[in-house]
Amino acid sequence: MQILLKLVVLGIIGTVFLVIIREERRDIGVILRLGIGVALLLLLLNPLSHVLSGILQVVNQVKIKGLYLGLLLKVIGIAYLATFAANIANDSGEAGIGWRIEVGAKIIILALALPLVSAILQTVLKMIPS
Repeated sequence: MQILLKLVVLGIIGTVFLVIIREERRDIGVILRLGIGVALLLLLLNPLSHVLSGILQVVNQVKIKGLYLGLLLKVIGIAYLATFAANIANDSGEAGIGWRIEVGAKIIILALALPLVSAILQTVLKMIPS
């Protein structure tokens, strides 16, 4: 709860500053927006480490192959980074760049997932009698 409160307070204070600064100095607003975004992400590092350790515990209990865990973590990382970058672009008035970042990330995720999809299809085909 304490981290959530910090996130909310920092987000609200940052938003107020951005609204005030946007009127006068748009260039400083972009830098401030980036700084606030990074600060908010840094606040989430500790909860993120708990999430990762929880995922590792589940993986150890279920005996999931390391390949699939690596793929899962890469996809999650790509999705979060792309969303963060696209939101920065959108906030800066560059919706076209934000959209291209999102599309690019989706293509990368699809490319990463192809081996997994292939393995699933092969397993399903082996289960179907010929």
